[in-house]
Amino acid sequence: MEFKMNESTPNIDLEEEFDADATFSTLKKSVLEDDAAERLANFFGAFSDATRLKIIHALAKQELCVHELSTLLGAKQSGISQHLKTLWQARIVKRRKVGLHVFYRCEDAHIENIFQIGKSHVEE
Repeated sequence: MEFKMNESTPNIDLEEEFDADATFSTLKKSVLEDDAAERLANFFGAFSDATRLKIIHALAKQELCVHELSTLLGAKQSGISQHLKTLWQARIVKRRKVGLHVFYRCEDAHIENIFQIGKSHVEE
């Protein structure tokens, strides 16, 4: 059987194919490690709930306690506490205890930036 090039046969440039292999090899070396990918998935998963996003939005503006968040969002304190636990475990919020009250705020400016970027994206 003889191979004949026709119009549908791609013109393969061996140098381009070699460069593509090198690029692929470089890309393969830079792929996230499983552990890092899992932590990142958990981090972004914490953003996947509407109530948690409302909490992040409020805490980006001001430090608040569970009672204040509950009143602000019209939700039960137990539910807000569970959401805050998820956000705290994902290192999205910090907490500070004063007497019997625990106050929450965004972990740092990165969290506020991530939230604002996502908000801008969906509003376009």
